[in-house]
Amino acid sequence: KPVWDATTAYFNGAGLDADTGYALAMVTQELLENAVKYGHFGPSDQIRLEIQIRRRDVTIEVTHRVEPDEARLKRLDLTIQWIRGFQNPFEAYVERLKAVSVATPQQGESGLGLVRIAYEGQSILDFYVNEHHELAVSAVHPLRSDH
Repeated sequence: KPVWDATTAYFNGAGLDADTGYALAMVTQELLENAVKYGHFGPSDQIRLEIQIRRRDVTIEVTHRVEPDEARLKRLDLTIQWIRGFQNPFEAYVERLKAVSVATPQQGESGLGLVRIAYEGQSILDFYVNEHHELAVSAVHPLRSDH
């Protein structure tokens, strides 16, 4: 709740309308939750949040340390590519909801948060891993010209 309130206030203070601020707060929350769930943290490791508001778009990027796990990164890549394969993120959202509704908890990661970012947050997802085993996941939300 404190993160949600702070990011909503930040986006609204930056002049974004309430609906856009709400959507971007959700995107921020989902990215941070994924970092907490899937990150690998030692005593000095941190989660970094970077927000860039430009005239045409907003980029939210969350970076955190991960274990060098090729399988997990491959699943992340496949999930993002799967989302991008739909004409409309709503279609991916519906398909993921169907899959989650019949899955058992033991089946692992749902990917629903990423699909929410694409659909509800109207954002394009991407990621990279740097030489320090830090995963950076970004969401770019285009702004309408009237912002």
